[in-house]
Amino acid sequence: MELGMPYIKPLGDKLYEIRADVNRNAFRVVYFLYTGRRFILLHGFQKKAQKTPTKELARARTYLEDFLERNTESTDLEQED
Repeated sequence: MELGMPYIKPLGDKLYEIRADVNRNAFRVVYFLYTGRRFILLHGFQKKAQKTPTKELARARTYLEDFLERNTESTDLEQED
């Protein structure tokens, strides 16, 4: 199954958004694809402007960096044992 616009939109830097509109309210969840078929949901918000707010993208990028840093550390520790 493939899902694209209008439900999925690429945001760049490995990030995508899932788009949902409910009762004239726009909701977005920013995510990225991680190792194969795992999707990591980073940040959700209600969208009130035409363009995705830079503040929301910055928050998602921060969460992405944090996730990758923590995951890399745990992988490195497992390999040392």
